[in-house]
Amino acid sequence: MQFPIQEVFKLSDGFIEQYKSKKANFGFQGLGEFVFMRTYSRLKEDGKNEAWWETVRRVVEGIYSIQKQHIEDYNLGWNNAKAQRSAQEMYDRIFNFKMLGSGRSLWAMGSDVIMKKGLTEALYNCSFISSEHISQGNVADPFINAMDFLMLGVGVGFDTRGAGKAIIKELKEKVEQYIVPDTREGWIKATEYLINSFFGGAHYEFDYSEIRPAGTPIKTFGGVSSGAKPLIDLHKTINKVLSDNIGQPISETIIADIINSIGVAVVSGNVRRSAELLLGSHSDEFMELKDYKKNPKRSKWGWASNNSVIGNVGMDYNVIAGKLANNGEPAVVWLDNMQQFGRMKDSERNNKDRRVRGANPCVEITLEDRELCNLVEVIPSNHESIEDYKKTIKYAYLFAKTITLLNTHWSETNKVMLRNRRIGLSLTGITQFIQNRGLKELETWMEEGYTLAKSYDKVYSEWFAIPESIKITTIKPS
Repeated sequence: MQFPIQEVFKLSDGFIEQYKSKKANFGFQGLGEFVFMRTYSRLKEDGKNEAWWETVRRVVEGIYSIQKQHIEDYNLGWNNAKAQRSAQEMYDRIFNFKMLGSGRSLWAMGSDVIMKKGLTEALYNCSFISSEHISQGNVADPFINAMDFLMLGVGVGFDTRGAGKAIIKELKEKVEQYIVPDTREGWIKATEYLINSFFGGAHYEFDYSEIRPAGTPIKTFGGVSSGAKPLIDLHKTINKVLSDNIGQPISETIIADIINSIGVAVVSGNVRRSAELLLGSHSDEFMELKDYKKNPKRSKWGWASNNSVIGNVGMDYNVIAGKLANNGEPAVVWLDNMQQFGRMKDSERNNKDRRVRGANPCVEITLEDRELCNLVEVIPSNHESIEDYKKTIKYAYLFAKTITLLNTHWSETNKVMLRNRRIGLSLTGITQFIQNRGLKELETWMEEGYTLAKSYDKVYSEWFAIPESIKITTIKPS
């Protein structure tokens, strides 16, 4: 899909009029509305923040504009009247909190961030990037890919599989200058140059003078700039870590230090929060990464990731159990289960996801290397009946599947996602539902909802002329 998106879809003004004066039921004694206004309501051209009805309109019109662009691009037959009815139904279900896209989609969908600039990664919750294929000439690649995703608000799973696959070298004598542009891309490019300079690349000195001063407003993602300091501190850390290990293979610790220090810089750089998961071996080196008595310097950046060991069924868990009891980490992730099962209730090992290499930071989504996933929540406790809930399943599915029509600016990611179309329909408000209707009824709703979502995937994948999704559902921590 090309950007900017040309095929603009608009909800009818007459339909929207009825919602302008309607009170939205945010709940939580005003806290829900406060969080919305603080985090997801965009500033309009008149200097005022969006009301809820305006945010929902922007989001739904964005979803259906993407659908329309895709259908028109491939001449698949767009029906505007049918789309208007469908979009109105989705609007009502989001407005009344029967379903919600991810927080990042509330912020970005339908805005210039997506529709004009094409920064589509900003719509995704989850990613996984492996260091497994690093090469001597471009060790930086997985790190700067992760940095880009993090700066766009995506949670990143990472691993230490690249340990031992490249040797850290002396810097070249010739020094080149690089003036760091005041852009996301500039920060990433400078970090790429720095890392690769220790693996045979050119030796750079960096001029940070073009980076806007601290306190300057950030137009694209909101908030204010932290200035150049987070990037300077990141570069100092990476330079120190690599300089201290000249002539040595890159290790699990060094990989952890680099990806964690990137996470710290992203947090400091005013891009909301940074979420990282680090997967590693059950070596003493990896399991002691957060033992700050043995590794005191890591306390400055080690907190930036949750760490988990890639486990095997039947392995000795005694050492890991001791670490868990002491520090809560590292946890254990069983990759075999991720690759061989869909839902754990499924009795057959279908090996459907055999190419999975890890997971997102909360480990509810299994992912291949460089893959992204977007999540959409259904709130069963806000439905009067299972029939009403099933209608919402359709629109939650359509919301998530539509996002998979967008390309990213990373070719390796596109190769995976165009094939997998992975989405995550999730449920929230589960405790409230059980209190009101009981666990047995929840099981019925979940099972029937899952079956329905699978059937919709067949219908709408055929309509979009794209593959069915390799995975459709999840339960995310919310």
